[in-house]
Amino acid sequence: MTQLFDALGGVADTRVVGGAVRNSLLLEPIDDIDVATVATPETVARVAKAAGFHVYETGLVHGTLTITIAGQPFEVTTLREDVTTDGRRATVRFTDDWARDAGRRDFTMNALYVDRDGVGSDYVGGYRDCLDHHVRFIGDAGQRILEDHLRILRFFRFHAAYGRGPFDAEGLAASRAHKALLAGLAVERVQHELFRLMGAQGAVDAVDILVAEDFLAPFLPMPLSSAGFRALARVEAAAGRSLSPVLGLVALVQFDVDAFSAAATALKLSRKRRDRGLAALRAAREMPPRSAPHVRVLLYEHGDQAFCDGLLLALAQGVDVIDVGRILRDARAWVRPRFPVSGADLLEQGAPSGPEIGVRLKRLEGVWRDSDFLMDKDTLLALDRAHLEKDA
Repeated sequence: MTQLFDALGGVADTRVVGGAVRNSLLLEPIDDIDVATVATPETVARVAKAAGFHVYETGLVHGTLTITIAGQPFEVTTLREDVTTDGRRATVRFTDDWARDAGRRDFTMNALYVDRDGVGSDYVGGYRDCLDHHVRFIGDAGQRILEDHLRILRFFRFHAAYGRGPFDAEGLAASRAHKALLAGLAVERVQHELFRLMGAQGAVDAVDILVAEDFLAPFLPMPLSSAGFRALARVEAAAGRSLSPVLGLVALVQFDVDAFSAAATALKLSRKRRDRGLAALRAAREMPPRSAPHVRVLLYEHGDQAFCDGLLLALAQGVDVIDVGRILRDARAWVRPRFPVSGADLLEQGAPSGPEIGVRLKRLEGVWRDSDFLMDKDTLLALDRAHLEKDA
């Protein structure tokens, strides 16, 4: 960061802005560092390249460059103000007015600036809101939403992540008044915001409103269940886990396989996310484990992640499970055993190759699994020979 200030600070006023400042004040982890500067993108690129930094034109039309220093990316944006907006995109013009740049942002706590000497600038009352954990739109909430419709979901997401107490009344009223605008958003953007919201520590209260007032109706199969989401959040917290957004979606659609599949398609989930949800639902149907050996059988069949996910989904649906903490600890420590018999081993025993080999392997694997994975190779092969002799 110091290197970037050294390079840009010599040609233009440059300050850190947004999430890094907000999270520093709230003692939250800092993921990304965004930088605002009076310098034009061309000047930023020239100065950065001269300093030996890597420069990427990631958002040049809006004045944004990504500069990488020793592997650390910094998003550097020239001060700007909106010229036109249509709810999804904006055309901008550059400015040297910090207050105008602040005024076009979404929430007051995201419009704080700090220069290289640690001196802060607050043009919209964000410092007090930040310390009060009050998520408030800058200026007129309705106008901010009309500029970018996604700000409705961002309002709920930021309150879930950083807010305390009731929602900002003006922001909530504006979000309700304009919720129909959500239907015109790209599904990918909705998925990104919704998943970040569901993973936030205060997600339950936000989801209660989103579900009760049908904010998500354009994207998810109805009806939704905030009660299921709340139950899952409770059992995840009791298990010492952060709530997984994928499992949160499963709970929202009432733990139904068909509804989850429809939701996954509607939100354009990645295959990885879709598969995790479906695997968790399959495992949940076999809960609760009846014994310690049954735990290991279920782990073998489903894998440790799906087993743990399925166990928590079952708990959220009211299934009674004894000693959940121990089961989860054992699952995390579990190492999948390797089935000791191969197809080549069976070919050596006799009988022709082909589909029958697979049938024999599957039969032996079931016997091995039911023995709590204790039968060794020689014993299993002896059982196979006995079966061959019986069928001869």
